[in-house]
Amino acid sequence: MLIRELIIRHVGTDGALHERGIRLDQAQVPPGLRVHHDGDEAIPPVSGDLLLVAAPVGTGLREHVDTDLPVGTAVVLLLEVEVAELPVGRVLAALAVARLQVVEAAVVSGTPAATVAVVATRTDDLVAPQPYLAHDLEPGDHEGPAVLRRVLGEHTLEGLVQRARERALLAQVAEIGVRLGQVTAEREQFRADRQGLEATVRDLEVARRDADAERKAMMSLVEDLRKEADGARKEADAERKRMKSLRGSTSFKVASRLAGMSGTARRIIRRAGHWNARR
Repeated sequence: MLIRELIIRHVGTDGALHERGIRLDQAQVPPGLRVHHDGDEAIPPVSGDLLLVAAPVGTGLREHVDTDLPVGTAVVLLLEVEVAELPVGRVLAALAVARLQVVEAAVVSGTPAATVAVVATRTDDLVAPQPYLAHDLEPGDHEGPAVLRRVLGEHTLEGLVQRARERALLAQVAEIGVRLGQVTAEREQFRADRQGLEATVRDLEVARRDADAERKAMMSLVEDLRKEADGARKEADAERKRMKSLRGSTSFKVASRLAGMSGTARRIIRRAGHWNARR
């Protein structure tokens, strides 16, 4: 419900609006309504006036409710709170001190934050609260027994509906409990799978380190073999060079000739011995 609607419904015919802790836009004020803004010169409210009070829901709520209002004055408490979190006991206690009776409660629309409006009137008599399921009653049914019958009817039907809603909520809670158990089991399975994967990763890491160590050892062995092969090749090259130099030397040539002559002499001697034996 809009604040403008609340004002129209509860301000008296010749009443004025008194703002407390709030300053409405002009569009929210019904045309022709006298408004006493918060901070203006204090003008006490009279019967038929409406006090629009923006009040906290904490322990300081009682300080925002006037206790000396004249009979016939209406108060609209604007409480910035979710309706499910409305501190009912605290609100009723603050209103009871000021002898204010609740006649309507509604969720306010068009506000930046969640707001609940509690409407009360200063009275010395019992006043039937406004039925909240229908704001407009049939002509002649806006006061007395008709309103009380409407309120009692709402209470009876709402009690039935509320019990059905509670059963539905309990069923939803049970379903959520089952789903929570499934999610918990899935989470435990996921945790076990993750631990298994982590163990596998650790094993793979160990295997990778072992493979790296073996690869390094193999590379070191290959490097050693390469160095040995290079050393052997260098020694063979040096030996070939030494033999080539030796064969080209005068001493080797003389020795070769002497060796040849020695072989010839041995052949001659063997032949001479052969001929002597035949004789």
